[in-house]
Amino acid sequence: MPTYSLFPIAGSIYQWSKRLSGFTLGWFTGWVYFFAGVLTVTSVAFTVPIPLLAIFPNIPATILGLNNAVFIALVTIILCTLINVAGVRLVSIINNIGVAAEIIGMFGFALILLLFNNHQPVSFLFTGPHTSLQSPGNEWTPGFGVTYGGAFIAALFMSLFVIYGFDTAGTLGEETRNPQKNAPRGVLWSIGLSFIAGLLFLGGTLLSIKNYPKIEGIAQGTNFLSTLPQIIQDALGPFWGNVYLFVVLIAVFVCTLAIQSATIRLMFSMGRDGRLPFGRIWGTVNPTFHTPLWAGIAVAVLSALPFLVSTAIGVIVTAATGLIYVSYFMNNAASLSARLRGWPREITPFRLGRWGILINVLALIYGGLMIINFLWFGGLRSVYTNPALNLVLTSWSSIPVLNVIGKIPIFEFSLIILFGVGAIYWFGFKRRDVISSGEKRAEALAD
Repeated sequence: MPTYSLFPIAGSIYQWSKRLSGFTLGWFTGWVYFFAGVLTVTSVAFTVPIPLLAIFPNIPATILGLNNAVFIALVTIILCTLINVAGVRLVSIINNIGVAAEIIGMFGFALILLLFNNHQPVSFLFTGPHTSLQSPGNEWTPGFGVTYGGAFIAALFMSLFVIYGFDTAGTLGEETRNPQKNAPRGVLWSIGLSFIAGLLFLGGTLLSIKNYPKIEGIAQGTNFLSTLPQIIQDALGPFWGNVYLFVVLIAVFVCTLAIQSATIRLMFSMGRDGRLPFGRIWGTVNPTFHTPLWAGIAVAVLSALPFLVSTAIGVIVTAATGLIYVSYFMNNAASLSARLRGWPREITPFRLGRWGILINVLALIYGGLMIINFLWFGGLRSVYTNPALNLVLTSWSSIPVLNVIGKIPIFEFSLIILFGVGAIYWFGFKRRDVISSGEKRAEALAD
């Protein structure tokens, strides 16, 4: 949190790592985090069709020659880009609408499901059902290919997709009033709301399942993405179920908008520092809209490219989220290194004080366990959490080279490509760092 108070500037963990450890670690942190952001925009935009198609099931399967889900996702990216380019004020208004929808919908409807529409005992959350994938008695216990330690790490997997991404509250620091106070405050609020809303939503949804065999059949079929909408519509009925799904639709759209906004600012920040190819283009602010126009267009194009090579967009979220945790791990390593050298000495509105090193170490341990979760490849996890590359590049499945590299898990492949290409660019073509005169250096490096 002190980094939010000390460095409330565009670029978030890229700028923090650069100031706390040095340019090399900072650049690799930003490089990995940027492409993680791009893939996350792709993945989250692809979830927009899930509630939309459940609400309007008569939407044609093909629109302008594209699968309806792909078409809706691309339209989502275009709309979010237009909003982001139009200005941070419009982004703020729409984001507030999304937050209100999430609070009212996720809390209100989730409580209704939890209190009045539960059809499963509370023990269902802890024991799980007997399924065809697992033998009776060992559904959620060690012995199904893992030890107690492995089971604990696997149990953390759900939190991977909930407790992350909060640095986006700080990456708009240059466009925020009193960011030294408001950026950390925004992060704390987002963590708290996400924890409570996520707990109520997931718990309420699971306990509201009326017909588990029916839901299990959908989950194991080709239309498994409709599982959640089906649970909600079964529990609340057609009308209120669709109202709830509309709230979910708003929340997912605003989520796409926020992630794209943060990724645009990261690209702008790295471009302004001259740390990306054609950095001068990405690091400029449009005089009319007062936003990084070209960075916005670039992020939109890059996030749309995966739709050209794959129809299995849903599994790309594994690579995206995994890369985010790798970036966090590098940033936490930079932060711990700086703390051991006495940082921070400057008084800020938010600081951890004597607890800083302990919290930093715990964050590294948590991040390491999460990375292990993504690297874990085998059994059911290889299909549902870290699929092989040839299951993702569906449009290029006929290319012979995929027979060689196609068995590499998508997360490991992403790491190899990003660090490989990044090393070539950074060590082969890096230029002198350009830092704006208004930026500060951490005391740990200034000593």
